[in-house]
Amino acid sequence: TGPYQGHLVRPSDHKEPEKIAWLQCVGSRDINKCDNPYCSSVCCMYAIKEAVVAKEHAGSELDCALFFMDMRTFGKDFERFYEDAKEKQGVRFIRSRIHTVDPIPGGDDLEIQFTMEDGQIKNEIFDMVVLSVGLQPPSSNKKLADSLGIDLNEYGFCWTAPLLPLSTSRPGIFTCGAFSAPKDVPETVMQASGAAARAMALLASSRGSEVRVKQYPPQ
Repeated sequence: TGPYQGHLVRPSDHKEPEKIAWLQCVGSRDINKCDNPYCSSVCCMYAIKEAVVAKEHAGSELDCALFFMDMRTFGKDFERFYEDAKEKQGVRFIRSRIHTVDPIPGGDDLEIQFTMEDGQIKNEIFDMVVLSVGLQPPSSNKKLADSLGIDLNEYGFCWTAPLLPLSTSRPGIFTCGAFSAPKDVPETVMQASGAAARAMALLASSRGSEVRVKQYPPQ
């Protein structure tokens, strides 16, 4: 259903790529300059799934490399999916820090220079590079928070207590999903169910309080 109807090509010249790199934590967790000092948490699994799907579409000969600092696979069966991508699908996982991404003169290929864990500097050329950019809250979060009278945290997400992830700063108002922090679909659904349960418990004592006996007109 995408722009190329499921056919994996490079957007610039429609070449079928032979090597694709995924770069994690772009714009995040950089002590010198970064837009997001926090981990967006869901990017690792998104990138792994994209790499696996790319190999399924293009064939096992496609070289997929995922450059990362820390692999965050904390959800149900996430670690198994990661191990399968590495051992069964052949996705390469490279723990490193990216130094530069430079275009190759005369074409659309890209050269990545990176530093390995042991300090060794390497260079590798790819047809395509996919950036996992840190997730940021929308500017509309502030307007919504102001209208509800609840607080946002320092990053612009909804403030929640450390051990009460569904509770906002205002009693009786609950939060779930990406309004409070970057979330994937399963965690969002789980939190939504929890918030609904909290709201139902809060309203239980008032259940039926507005019921009135039907008044019939006099005969």
